[in-house]
Amino acid sequence: MTPTNVSKGTAPLPILSIAAEAAQRLGAAGVLVMPEGPLEWDLVRSVTNGDVDFLLASSSDRQVEAIKKAGLTAIELEPTEAGIAERITLALIEAVANDLLKAGARVVVVYSGFEAEALDSITVIRLGEHLERLSARDLRALETSVPFETLKAVVDTAVEIGREGREGKAVGSLIVVGDVRNVLARTRPLGFDPFKGYRRKERNVRDLRVREAIKEIAQMDGAFIVARDGTVEAACRLIDAPVAGLTLPKGLGTRHWAAAAITAVTKAVAVVVSQSNGTVRLFQDGEVILRIAPMRHARAMKWQDAESEPAPPRERDRERERDRDKEKEKEKDKDKSPPAKSSENGPVAAPRSS
Repeated sequence: MTPTNVSKGTAPLPILSIAAEAAQRLGAAGVLVMPEGPLEWDLVRSVTNGDVDFLLASSSDRQVEAIKKAGLTAIELEPTEAGIAERITLALIEAVANDLLKAGARVVVVYSGFEAEALDSITVIRLGEHLERLSARDLRALETSVPFETLKAVVDTAVEIGREGREGKAVGSLIVVGDVRNVLARTRPLGFDPFKGYRRKERNVRDLRVREAIKEIAQMDGAFIVARDGTVEAACRLIDAPVAGLTLPKGLGTRHWAAAAITAVTKAVAVVVSQSNGTVRLFQDGEVILRIAPMRHARAMKWQDAESEPAPPRERDRERERDRDKEKEKEKDKDKSPPAKSSENGPVAAPRSS
């Protein structure tokens, strides 16, 4: 459904009124609005007459504050360059996680589908279909987690740091993922930030070049801060969170305590590489939830479905197999050589061939 566009910066009263009417007729749980720019929030509130719940999602701190000040319900999103479909999904996940919507509910969504910063499109979404088989409990778990692709890239990078080190030396590292606002509020810079000044798309951890940069910068002190979409927001940050009440196994160092502390007071996930042995640990809610032992001289972790065919051996593996075959051939040649003759005067060497 595509009504007439409205002017940027003004309250799109017609389309919001249509959305409210549609929500009432369909028995929807509410209207989710995805504004991309500032609106006249007091006029927006005049459309919400109490019969329909309006939820306004934004990644702008200023807009979130203005929405709340106008007495409307705000959904805070982390900044991302993802498409509108993914941003709607993230907003719905946050809404369910915060008990603003129920899993399986029907929602009317208003968003900018054609012109930037102009609310010009309406769609109706049933959460059970849009979010597939995720239950309310699963969605609440996602609130303190990160998208699989981001987590995959971060863990792969951490495993490579633990396995390879840098310039022949063991390297430890701490990468904090998600809940960027709260994490940055509880950290402070140690000095120079190598990622400062680059555009968002130039510092995404899903980019191989960025992962290589992280492996190089890991030699410096401090933690990496990564957003849910994989953007490295900062590096060389000192974690400043309380450790009171936390319990960790013996032998874990300051990076592990910092990871436990920051995940205990935020919704972030922390990935720690141990400098002493290369072990990678994932922290959530102040506890270790996953441990990955180092695999020296092994191939990188392979993320694939269990039913997929195993990857073919690499060229290095083939060379090792050929070397083993050559060794076996040499052993067979030795076994075929004539045995030495013996006499009463002692052993006699086998005759040499002319």
